[in-house]
Amino acid sequence: MKHISVRVPWHDNGWNSHLCVNPCCNTFCKQLPNIVNSEIDCEQLPCGTDWSQLPTKERPACAGENGGFMNRKAYEREFVHIYAWNPKNPHSKLLPTTVTIPPYSALGIPFRYLNMDAQEELSKEHPEFYPAESAPFDSAWVYNKERLYDVLNWFSSEITEESMCVFYCKKGNPIDDEGSRMIVGMGDIVKNYGVQNYETTADYTYPLWEIMFSHSIRPDLKKSLGFILPYKEYLELDENIFQKKGLTKIQALDEIKLSLDKFDSSGKIFDELSYGCDFISNHSMLLILEAARRSLEAVIRHGLVRSIEDWQCQLRWINDRIEHVKKQITPFPSFASALKALGFDYGNLIESDLRKKGCGPKDNPWEYFKKLLNREIKIDGAVYNPLLPTYRISWEGQTSNARERLITLSRFELESYVIKHFIDDEKDDILNNPYLISEWCVRNSIEEVSTRTIDLGVFADPTIQGDNVPMPPFAAESILDTRRLRSLVIERLYSVLTDGDTLVSIKEMEDYLRDIMAEEDKALLPKNILLTHRRFFEISFEYVPDENPTAIQLKEYHQMEKFLRTVLRERAKRNVNSPTCEDWLSIAKSDKNYEPTNKRSQEATEQQAKALEMMDKKLLSVLTGGAGTGKTTVVRSFLSSEKIKAEGVLLLAPTGKARVRLSNMAENVSSKTIAQFLTSLGAFDFENMKPCLTENSRKYSKAKNIIVDECSMLTTDMLYTLIKSLDMTSIKRIILIGDPYQLPPIGPGRPFSDLCHYLNRDDADANLKSAITYLRTVVRTIASGDSDVLTLASWFSGNKPEKFADEIFEKIENNNLDGDLSVYYWNDEKDLPQILRDAICKELACSDVELPESLRQKLGFSDLKSLESDPASLENLQILAPVINPAWGTYQLNSYLQSWIGNNSNRKEDYLGIGTQKIYKNDKVIQLQNILRESYPSKEKYPLANGQIGFVKSIYKGNINVMYVGIPHETFGFKGAKGEDPDAAIELAYAITIHKSQGSDFETVFVVLPKTGRILSRELIYTALTRAKDRVVLLVQESIGWLREFTKPQASVLARRNTNLFDYSVRDERLNIPYVEGLIHGTAKKGLFVRSKSEVVIVNQLVNAGVEFEYERLLKENSHQCIPDFTFETPWGTRIIWEHLGMLGVPEYKASWERKLKFYEEIGYTLGENLFTTCDHENGAIMTEEVDDVIRKIKEML
Repeated sequence: MKHISVRVPWHDNGWNSHLCVNPCCNTFCKQLPNIVNSEIDCEQLPCGTDWSQLPTKERPACAGENGGFMNRKAYEREFVHIYAWNPKNPHSKLLPTTVTIPPYSALGIPFRYLNMDAQEELSKEHPEFYPAESAPFDSAWVYNKERLYDVLNWFSSEITEESMCVFYCKKGNPIDDEGSRMIVGMGDIVKNYGVQNYETTADYTYPLWEIMFSHSIRPDLKKSLGFILPYKEYLELDENIFQKKGLTKIQALDEIKLSLDKFDSSGKIFDELSYGCDFISNHSMLLILEAARRSLEAVIRHGLVRSIEDWQCQLRWINDRIEHVKKQITPFPSFASALKALGFDYGNLIESDLRKKGCGPKDNPWEYFKKLLNREIKIDGAVYNPLLPTYRISWEGQTSNARERLITLSRFELESYVIKHFIDDEKDDILNNPYLISEWCVRNSIEEVSTRTIDLGVFADPTIQGDNVPMPPFAAESILDTRRLRSLVIERLYSVLTDGDTLVSIKEMEDYLRDIMAEEDKALLPKNILLTHRRFFEISFEYVPDENPTAIQLKEYHQMEKFLRTVLRERAKRNVNSPTCEDWLSIAKSDKNYEPTNKRSQEATEQQAKALEMMDKKLLSVLTGGAGTGKTTVVRSFLSSEKIKAEGVLLLAPTGKARVRLSNMAENVSSKTIAQFLTSLGAFDFENMKPCLTENSRKYSKAKNIIVDECSMLTTDMLYTLIKSLDMTSIKRIILIGDPYQLPPIGPGRPFSDLCHYLNRDDADANLKSAITYLRTVVRTIASGDSDVLTLASWFSGNKPEKFADEIFEKIENNNLDGDLSVYYWNDEKDLPQILRDAICKELACSDVELPESLRQKLGFSDLKSLESDPASLENLQILAPVINPAWGTYQLNSYLQSWIGNNSNRKEDYLGIGTQKIYKNDKVIQLQNILRESYPSKEKYPLANGQIGFVKSIYKGNINVMYVGIPHETFGFKGAKGEDPDAAIELAYAITIHKSQGSDFETVFVVLPKTGRILSRELIYTALTRAKDRVVLLVQESIGWLREFTKPQASVLARRNTNLFDYSVRDERLNIPYVEGLIHGTAKKGLFVRSKSEVVIVNQLVNAGVEFEYERLLKENSHQCIPDFTFETPWGTRIIWEHLGMLGVPEYKASWERKLKFYEEIGYTLGENLFTTCDHENGAIMTEEVDDVIRKIKEML
């Protein structure tokens, strides 16, 4: 007996066999190929219509994807065999077959076991099955009916009235932007209808692949055995209702959602929630039920939907099912896997036969196995009988310790390769500490095994183990067992790496453990347990700092940060032995963009020359600056030096697109992605896509100059592996380039940002400060004038904006934008398409009728010969969005643009499916993989880069032939491959995510910003705004007001990361923000973060003086508005303003302040009366005496 999972599409009407209430906004279901490829447009059907009232062929495609598993009425479905189309196939005799779907029923196809790739392993487990035959044409599925009947009957026989069913959404849903699996409901199997047959005109038939079953979930929770989680109800509630509970809607949904992050063994459960319909093991079902209990407890705690009594009924059902599942679990669940690890075939068959010979579900199968080897048990006709003498010799040849370890390992649900590791490697004393298994698995990225996996084998529970309960010292007697706690801590330390944290505070970790103990057994965690048991715990992780520790860290990341700290610091301090002594100022002035008569151009060129001199002289140098400040120009000038090129240069970048851009800066200079570079040295694991140093890894020593671009995208482990792979005695210069305020890397740490702030610290010595140049002058606007885009972007950078930069918000609200920025507003998903279309029409200066041709002209499709010669025009217009799935995500936006440009009106033979997208001839696409591929017609191999933009030149014989920007006249073929999980190399690129755009730039960028996007952050918005070379068009939901909240330091995802590279930056609690100098500025006022160190001084002295104030409160006067630094309100209702002037030495900043001062004067503010200022001095510090003087004057006025 097994439980089953069934995939369902997201449905906004409760999966009740009615059409969605709002089909146009439910784009999530289009992640399923059968739905996206359907010819039925749900938007043209009456919303909420009962399917049973529609003819079969007019029903929405989700009817065939279990979109109505909560159907209250029976309805009919017609099935046509997928091979019936060909008269040469025997399936052509099969008739369309109508099946009545009973109320509250679903159908599942066991795709995993029907795939030809699974048949070899399946035959080993079931040698009695008829041999599998492949189709005589291109097909992945079993062809012959005999094998199909065997597989389907076996699968169906495992689903009984003792089984449970779990319904899940695979990808798209409105609850979890990025989630790959989310459970929506669960219940009992009431009836399994078995394998059904096609009607036929021949004397033979074939089975329907669908296995139909009825379940026990009902709308009335008091009568239901099972439930649907109340996602729909929560989504429909107003935000104010959640606020009354002290929550946001997102927080409440996070507490009730059943997604993979709620499960310990997420890898195993992910695999079981796959293939449309699959088995769920008893162990996994137990984890799912326990997580479901916590979700329902959160629903009860919130008290927002249904009655408490309703949900308590379901809690009782869960508790009953937990006991039921425990009774089904055997005490040795990996017996068959253990035999396989020992090299014995037919493990599953042997176990099945032993069960038939009297080995009960709670018995020890090893005792029966020994009898089988000794011929005390005989299995007549067993395929493995001839092998038993060999197995016996092998078994008796094992040491007693090896046999004991093997039997012990079989107590846990483990794959054979995990068991084999612990048989072969005896240094881990798993007999005394079985949690070493889960520690090893998490270190080796084996997500199928967790601490909870081990719990089920070490805690005595006769309901699970019968008479075979574990005994000390192997057994655990308390959930506070320190072996268990250490395993939980290590799992958590690895888990938070994906959030960017390289270490965790002891307080936060103990809070995490305390929550687990409370959830599991209402147990209390002893205070300071991580400190009092340090000697045992520090075997597996480090305490930071060593004396009086306040944080813990994985040993490998402690070593990585220590190594990087030393190497980066020491190289930054030192100069090269023999700089080129080039005349860098002359080289900088020779750039084509230099304007000798323009003062700003002169300032910019002088900064660039300073940067070039630094890059020439230092062993390690950092070039940084915001968008448009000329970083690319500096690199191009550096590479123009023949002396530098003679020493050898290697250009590296984290993404393929950034590598392509680097390669265009100089001829005959090698450029690679970091992954390509590390792979060439044996230091990268392409299977898991992560750096991996081994004893066989080599060091690079060829080029003397290493230049790395887009360094903000480097994780701690990637930078560590890169530096470790360089022969430091041979490398003359390492030059790191990037913008530290862009999106942080996807993975642990923020090493580039930490390095920039370390080198720029006030107390850094002169040698360190000389290793970084921050380009401040915006060269992009020298010719064009002020940039509204870059002014707005400055608010989302980590720097204090110029003084009159707040004018940009007034210009936006008053629709007074006449430069490089436009802003449009949309209210909900329904009106977004038209507003986006209108915005594009306005930007392209065309009518709605002219839009298709105007889009083709803008992207170059109107002149295909020119496009083939130079595909760069594809980057003239790009739409960006935060995520993929919602109605405002890239998937739906691509659909709109594909339709508007007119590509999907082509003939059917002009498109192929890749994944869930239809790719047409002339479509704009993006490369998703870094691969080496042969081109046509030259037959040369080119490195294609992840993020590279191209277009479909032709579709021929099942191949999509793509031409890429930067590689004119050459095409690259890709096979069409429909399905949910193809390893797609390309996808549509009219719209791409902001993350994917990092490292690229485009002429005109449209940015769609939803108010409710979970993923929104200060860095995400900054990155989006800085992708455009000419213009940005913002499409903001509702108003610009909410967007201003993301300018605040609290909205930074970069600042929230725990790191210890140069400065100890660790938050005390999960929701707090750590402090690191130069990156985040906390103050003495609780919850207030400011934008500069000088403002910290002002706030702290105001707090000490007891003066009430508001920070960056919007000031509106005479139809104008601005954002002062500090505002004070007098008892009689007037305001006093205090502005701190940080960079008066920068001409642009000074001019900006003079403009803002004029504005203040126009609305009645006078310096020294109701307007006060302080400023930084030459050393960048503020004088506390000046602050005290201003505070004294303000207090007198209050």
